Amino acid sequence: MRFGDVSYAMLVEALGPVEVLHAPPRQALRFSWYASIPSTGGAPKGEGRRNALFLCHEEVARNLLANHPGCFCVVLVDGSQPPEWIAAGSLRNRVVAIRQNKRFYFYDSLLQSLFVNDLVWENEMDRVVYNHGRIDRLISLSEETMGNFVCVTDTGYNLIAYSRGIEPPGEGFRHLVDNNCYDRCEVAEIEGKVLAAAGEKTQLVICEPDERHPYPTLHYPVFIDNAYLFHVVLACTQGSLACQQDLFLKFVKRVVAIASEFWNTTVNLESPWHRVLIGLIDGEPMTEDYLEAQLSKTAVPASRQFRLLYLPFSSRKPFSERSLVLEASKNLNQGLVYPFMYQGSLLVLEHTASSDDAALSGNGVQRDIEEHLHRPFDMVAGASQVFFDIEDLEQAYQQATTAYAMRGPLKNEHEALNGSADIACFPFEHVLKYYILTEGHDADLVEYSFGHSILKRLAEEDKAAGTDLVRMIWVYLNNGRNATETSKLIHVHRNTVLYHIGRLEKRFDISFDSPLLRSRMMLDYHRLLLEGDI
Repeated sequence: MRFGDVSYAMLVEALGPVEVLHAPPRQALRFSWYASIPSTGGAPKGEGRRNALFLCHEEVARNLLANHPGCFCVVLVDGSQPPEWIAAGSLRNRVVAIRQNKRFYFYDSLLQSLFVNDLVWENEMDRVVYNHGRIDRLISLSEETMGNFVCVTDTGYNLIAYSRGIEPPGEGFRHLVDNNCYDRCEVAEIEGKVLAAAGEKTQLVICEPDERHPYPTLHYPVFIDNAYLFHVVLACTQGSLACQQDLFLKFVKRVVAIASEFWNTTVNLESPWHRVLIGLIDGEPMTEDYLEAQLSKTAVPASRQFRLLYLPFSSRKPFSERSLVLEASKNLNQGLVYPFMYQGSLLVLEHTASSDDAALSGNGVQRDIEEHLHRPFDMVAGASQVFFDIEDLEQAYQQATTAYAMRGPLKNEHEALNGSADIACFPFEHVLKYYILTEGHDADLVEYSFGHSILKRLAEEDKAAGTDLVRMIWVYLNNGRNATETSKLIHVHRNTVLYHIGRLEKRFDISFDSPLLRSRMMLDYHRLLLEGDI
């Protein structure tokens, strides 16, 4: 009969009331099938299974193990010593031998209870998860099975739920229950030992007994999308550590399921287009028809311009604040955005159907992020350049993440120019000059970035219309933005120079007063000279 999922450590723990004559060292075995063979001449029905456990007499066990190499046996022995074939043979790691001093059905009932109780427990926990239940319900269901004190805290070490039917062991857990939060010593221990060992990953961390806790403690920090969401602890005051570890992992599996659902429904943003955008970032092959079908109900097909913002979360930022950040991000660009999570960071795709060159200007994005995200939440963003084809999202992601990663030089430059390094947004257009100096930079990304610059567009317009605006800008910048000198060198009236400069500033929402803009313009002009486009 198929039952639950019983580990070898759980089996050994269940055999505590009987006299064990032989048991192999701890093994990573799990049993989902159980069968008993009460007759000394019996044999199991059907084929042996690799995860099957049999209860049988020693007369049956040897042939059973030989005929079913994937099975494991609990063998009943009449004497006080295990049979010689167990101790000497290669089968010793597949056998637990126990002395039989009661009827066969006592041992059968013992093992059946182990499997059935585990199955019932796991099914009850799964029911809580499927019914969108609470973590404290999981704990109350698990008190009898685990038999040890369990508690769950949030990122601020505040108590969420605990074993109400079990007395908190020790001063630290008593303080947690009485005050709804850990004391400073406990917090320091968790941060210094557990979180440092976990490395911002959801994993089990075992703390050995010490002065504060004279018993092992099992810690399980829960990270979702790199966010430190919950912290689950079991104080192992009774039972074997190996068995408690296996039971604890079953329990936290359901805690993580509830936490993940909470994250997805409360904080994360899931939409039909979400996976398509991630697929574009990951460079997954997609046909035009597939893209069109998936994005048909969004504003993307009608949009003419895009920008991508990259906002990484600190793993310690509480999920409640993350939720507020996500809600605030929906107000960027007057609501014309698609925010979504990717690899633990918030991405915001800004879009517009307008052909206005100032619609997604760097200055506008800077002001927007300052108002909605930087001042209220101290969030900063890396921003891509404006792009015009949604299939360029992969390059835009590279730009946005690179801009954020290289924010240091831009902050230093900003501080030198303006006396402050407080910047809400780091646009790639101003990081490019540093990026091309780095070893191993992506030549394709550099070429793409220069190909989508303001000066590149003006150069193309000059060719189409027979104008010479790019040369005028070059002369204007090289002469200290002196309109009179510029007019003399290009043989036009001074007011003509001022008119075109003012028109460009209004068109793109830029200011030639900005040293950052001027340095990017000079860089673009040299690139155009190198390419022979002017």
